[in-house]
Amino acid sequence: MKNKIKYTNQRVEILDFLKHKTNHPTVEGIYKGVKKKLPRISKATVYQNLKFLSENGFIKEVNIKGISRFEPNLKPHHHIICKKCGKIIDFESKQLTNFSLEHIKKIKGFNIDGVETNFYGVCKNCKGGK
Repeated sequence: MKNKIKYTNQRVEILDFLKHKTNHPTVEGIYKGVKKKLPRISKATVYQNLKFLSENGFIKEVNIKGISRFEPNLKPHHHIICKKCGKIIDFESKQLTNFSLEHIKKIKGFNIDGVETNFYGVCKNCKGGK
């Protein structure tokens, strides 16, 4: 489906904005960032394009505590999340991914094709820099 995408100016700018973002921005954050280059863009347009891009595998939507966040990292990975400030760090571990996928095979009635694990704690900055 990727080769059938219509590359609108809005989609290109959203993808460009997300390209180097590792902080998993929200719709609001993406809207504010893209609005700098496209001042006439609406939040609804950003939301619709994020939905389209995530449904078609160009970006990934991550739901953390009921808030949609978006990232360009499509490689299998997990997240470490600070309970105080909400900072999210990507954590890649083939061992954890393979372990989880192997154990989930015991569940009948599902065809599992991926796994994400969220780890919650307090980051160094929130802990006082220790």
